[in-house]
Amino acid sequence: MPDHSTFSKYRHGKFRDSDLLRSVFEVTVARCISEGLVGGHGFAVDASLIEADVDRMNSTAQAEWDVSAIDPDDAPRAVREYLDVLDDKAFGASTPVKPKFTSHSDPASQWTAARKGPAIFTYSNNYLIDTDHSVIVDIEATRSIRQAEVGAA
Repeated sequence: MPDHSTFSKYRHGKFRDSDLLRSVFEVTVARCISEGLVGGHGFAVDASLIEADVDRMNSTAQAEWDVSAIDPDDAPRAVREYLDVLDDKAFGASTPVKPKFTSHSDPASQWTAARKGPAIFTYSNNYLIDTDHSVIVDIEATRSIRQAEVGAA
């Protein structure tokens, strides 16, 4: 089994502009359906917090984060991608509430204390699960905001 960092490096590098991993997932789900491992009668959605790979200390308070002052041509890749999805309901447009802190290296991640411990930057993985056989049939990543999670469901 490959290490999780291998998947991350390939997803952000070699397969960045490809739907290869999504295609592999969909073929696997189709095979599960054809083999009768997905009943199709009952589904559930569950959101799991995934900690973002960022330094908590490398962030800015919301009052100091001025998106209009960022030149997208000079910004790092993560910031450019964040600016591109500000109108996406899974990210910026899901709520008018601004996060308390914004990460410099991954501004699309969400500052949250949902785990009842110290606050961290996270994403939510929203899984659609067939309840008959516990097979994940779809997944969508969003910011860890309830409105985005509901939209993904």
